[in-house]
Amino acid sequence: MNNPSQWRMSLARRVEAAYAANPKVAAVFIGGSTARGHADRFSDIELGVFWHSPPETNDRAGAVQSLGVDLLQLYPYDEAEEYWADDFMMGRAASNQPKTGILIEVANHTVEFMERVLDDVLQRYDPDDLKQNLIAGVVQGVPLAGSTLINSWKKRASQYPPELAAAIITRKGQIDHYWRWQMWLERGQNLVMLHQQLIDVQQKLLYVLLALNRQYYFGFKWLDMVLAKFDIAPEDFPARFKDLYSLPPQQAAEFLAQLVEETYNLVEHHTPKVDVERLRRIFRWQRPIWEHPPPIGSEIAK
Repeated sequence: MNNPSQWRMSLARRVEAAYAANPKVAAVFIGGSTARGHADRFSDIELGVFWHSPPETNDRAGAVQSLGVDLLQLYPYDEAEEYWADDFMMGRAASNQPKTGILIEVANHTVEFMERVLDDVLQRYDPDDLKQNLIAGVVQGVPLAGSTLINSWKKRASQYPPELAAAIITRKGQIDHYWRWQMWLERGQNLVMLHQQLIDVQQKLLYVLLALNRQYYFGFKWLDMVLAKFDIAPEDFPARFKDLYSLPPQQAAEFLAQLVEETYNLVEHHTPKVDVERLRRIFRWQRPIWEHPPPIGSEIAK
């Protein structure tokens, strides 16, 4: 664990103590780059707090107030994501400069919700990004309170179902209309749209390779950390993937297409439940191009 991670971990333990003082709290963990030990000067501190029952505003406010920090926002319950977010800043650049400290982000969930997410992903093979990201946070996280509960979740999540990999690859591995890169180049070297297309395909490859390697999605903010997870990948994948934009546009598009084809080959070998031929047909499809009017009606027979 590097030095930026160490001092962030020390601050996280102070935050944990404030929340864990409430008997309704079942467990607390720290996630993100601090838990993985490679935080840098841009890193905030991310904690997950799990409650036996839904927290009241006073429960969360009491923890924050006891820390003497600069509150940014206690967000109301998010019905879509089923959590409560607390954002505040700890420390200050100077005593008369509020809200200049390090950002602390606390995601509050119920224990019941976490159990349900585990069931959704591990038993019903739900490929939802947010659910995977939460599980990845627990798997990669460091328990600060309630370690028995968190470690039980870690143990459950360690069994990554092949059906989940197949569901993710089927959803994320479909690459539509790749032929358009030629159109973007011919239409006045439209590199904005071309690069947008290439980035979209690159992200899909990352999702597919995470699934192939039985790794839960945890975001792409730390590309090197994602690439390091790939024991199964096209040859020299990290270097080829990162060097893509050093190539001329047409070569980059052709180069990426080769990476897609090689990735599909790996999917076919390691995840036979995926209909790879369908993915290949969609990826390789080319819209007919016409410089002159095509034959119509009786002209077709001629």
